[in-house]
Amino acid sequence: MGSISDIEPVTTDATASDMTLNRKGYTTVAMDYGVLYLDDKTKVHLYGTPGRERFDFMWEILSNGGIGMILLLDNTRPNPIKDLQFFINAFKDLIKTAPLVIGVTKTDIKPTPSTETYAALLEKFEMRPPIFEIDSREKEDVKRLVLALLFSIDPGLEG
Repeated sequence: MGSISDIEPVTTDATASDMTLNRKGYTTVAMDYGVLYLDDKTKVHLYGTPGRERFDFMWEILSNGGIGMILLLDNTRPNPIKDLQFFINAFKDLIKTAPLVIGVTKTDIKPTPSTETYAALLEKFEMRPPIFEIDSREKEDVKRLVLALLFSIDPGLEG
């Protein structure tokens, strides 16, 4: 959220206290909120959910009324393919009615699985979302995900 929001994001980060501590010092425990201004008249409200299953009660709350979903996958996790399958199942109700865009992070550290591998798996679910390799710290990379989501909603949008 910090890389894309045009306002100071609202975050609910807490010090990691379990295996997450091995990967990062903080973890989202409720939600993150930010705003992206597309132009003078148009803004996109951004809501980030915690990725940890123990905070899954927030997933339904935050996806209610959502117009789409951006899923970030950490390629350095032990089994990111399993992570993808887990989140597709967890958010299946939202994905049925709203577009999905996937950003794969840390491919510079661990290049596999590739975006093609993710696409092949999603094809088995009859899903063909846009998939991008990104650096989630880079505003332009994250903005590309948001724009892909908006173009999935309305292909007639101008870039």
